[in-house]
Amino acid sequence: MHEWALLLFTVCLQIAIGGMLTLAIFYKKINQWGEETTFKAMRIPLIVIAALSLVGLIASFAHLGTPSHALNSIRNLGSSWMSREILVTGLFIGAACVTAGLAFVQKKVHHGLLILSALIGLMDIYCMAMIYANSLVSGWNSVHTFTSFYGTAFVLGPVLVASLLAPLLKDKAQSLIKTAFYIALGGIALQLIGVALFGSVLPEVNMIEGTNALASLADYQTTVAIRWIIEIMGVTFLGYLSMAKQGKVSVSFAYVALAVLVFAEGMSRYVFYVLGA
Repeated sequence: MHEWALLLFTVCLQIAIGGMLTLAIFYKKINQWGEETTFKAMRIPLIVIAALSLVGLIASFAHLGTPSHALNSIRNLGSSWMSREILVTGLFIGAACVTAGLAFVQKKVHHGLLILSALIGLMDIYCMAMIYANSLVSGWNSVHTFTSFYGTAFVLGPVLVASLLAPLLKDKAQSLIKTAFYIALGGIALQLIGVALFGSVLPEVNMIEGTNALASLADYQTTVAIRWIIEIMGVTFLGYLSMAKQGKVSVSFAYVALAVLVFAEGMSRYVFYVLGA
């Protein structure tokens, strides 16, 4: 598998986008404890989200070869989804960095910027998915690509933010962790829908196009099964933390859930790129 740079790019950007969306959702709940508390709670997540987006940017340059290739690619906005993705990715990274930077300068988090950054990010995921959906690879040109990419954002983003907020807000974080758990469940449900639809479409695609995507997927069915087992374990960790009585469970469970889910989503993305190899 030669697409490690793309794997890193897509996963890092999608975690950052999911994290920004989660902060936008959490803002009103945290802000009721005061603007100072909001800034202190959100400053670390904002730094991490901005850093992840920059790591994704560096990984994209590793895939393109040189930054000048990105500048050349952006010239075809009217016809190329890659050009649109490069533009919207740049807008999201800029918005994430401005949101974080302005928060530190003013000691205040702007809800409007969180929402704007999240909306740009959701558009960015769509552009990412459209690049693969418009390819000739039967493992990619289906609804599964959209559910996989959005699912990663909705699973990892909330868990990342919850794990970073829990030590700072302590007992106040309980309701936020529960919300993160529900969003992550929704992300997993979205991915399962994509898997179900992908499985029903592949045999027909194979007959029409003569592709081996189904056979390729069969070769990695053990990896896929292990991935889902690990994913369920990660969500179980987060669910246990969200349902436990306040102060009874260490917030380290949130970090365990994050690590487990990142590993599971990484496995999923690995198989995704193997199908297109």
